[in-house]
This record gives sequence, structure tokens and C-alpha cells, in this order.
Amino acid sequence: MLNHLQDNGTGMLPGIQLQFLRYLLMGQSPNKLLDGITATDMLHIYDFIWEKALEIGIRVKGERFSQSDMLKHLKSVEQYKLEVGCKEPLQRCITNDCVLQNEDCVRAKLKDQLNRLYRLISSYLKIEYRM
Repeated sequence: MLNHLQDNGTGMLPGIQLQFLRYLLMGQSPNKLLDGITATDMLHIYDFIWEKALEIGIRVKGERFSQSDMLKHLKSVEQYKLEVGCKEPLQRCITNDCVLQNEDCVRAKLKDQLNRLYRLISSYLKIEYRM
């Protein structure tokens, strides 16, 4: 659907960023947009959404916001590795180094994390999250 999302310096076309942002602000799961894109493109999307989540969290929660609160809602790399039974070194998973060797694993991890971020932002904005 959105193959090879290049490039405005962020790794994504501005129109693609807008689509993901629209889904975020409407409380919609990004799954429809994520289906069919590469793990490498998904890394760019994750970075973009992470930044937007931080910005929204700061605006909505003000001084009560902390990045550690946001991280509590995400699955840890250790937990993910245990769930999927990955035998690769932890550092490879943290840095997504296995993106070329095991693209499906990286895609699944990022898709889960993105849904968790979207759900968190929906709660900040007090809107219903729809899968």
C-alpha cells in the first residue's frame, strides 16, 4: 500500500506522515496503513510517531508528563524476545539490527509498539481508540 516511503529528511513523504498523524488524532489503529510496508519504512514511521506522541503528551499533560510514563505503556524488548522465543542477542533487537535478516519479526514488534503508542495518545486526548 505505502511502499518505499521516501523522503523529506525523515525517511517518509510528508503525505504519508499526514496519514499516520490523521489516524493518530482520530483514535484509529495504524494497522491498515502498516500492512504491506517494509520493516525499514516502519522504523521511520515509528520514529515519527514517537516524536508526535512526546509532543502530544507534553502539550496535554504539561509538567505531569514524563517519557518514563510513556515507556511504561510499551512492551520491553526483553518481554518481546521472550514472547517470540528469539535467540538473537538483546542488543540486536534493541537497535533493530535484524531488520534485514528477520523483517517479519521487526515488523511485528514495531506494529505492536505503534498500536500501544496510538492507544496511549488516544487516552491522552480522551478519544476512543478503534482497532
